[in-house]
Amino acid sequence: MLFNRDPEKAAARAAAREERRAQRRAAADQRAQERLDLKLWRDDHPAETTLNQAARIGAWPSSKKGQTSAGPVRGGQAEFVNAGAHKAWTATRLLAGAATLGTSAVVTGRKNKGAAMINVTFGNGAAQTYKVTPESATLRAANQYVNAFNALAAQLDGEQ
Repeated sequence: MLFNRDPEKAAARAAAREERRAQRRAAADQRAQERLDLKLWRDDHPAETTLNQAARIGAWPSSKKGQTSAGPVRGGQAEFVNAGAHKAWTATRLLAGAATLGTSAVVTGRKNKGAAMINVTFGNGAAQTYKVTPESATLRAANQYVNAFNALAAQLDGEQ
């Protein structure tokens, strides 16, 4: 009698298991449809893809169908402010390099100088300022981000 199973409980467990499988399949189908919708939307709005690629390099908000974590892109504007951001040798680092015959110059390298920022105003009126490190790749990405943000905002404004 130890191994007897209640057929009603077994059927209930099987039905519950099948219900969970159906829910998982429905959720997976919904996620697949959302991915397809997003892909089609981004095919029509290529500036968003560019914006998100640049956002990976800096700490700037990425966009999904024209919405960022800080607000909508539509009606927004971005501005890149480059106040002489660059890498340069400082007098201290040059002297240390000369004193050690260049070995400390190789170790310490150049120092970041100047400042660069991205000023972003979102469509809901929220404004954010993001600091940009003066490395060439980051400065390039910041400029690319601003151009893509403004292009996407203009395209979304034109669709309205």
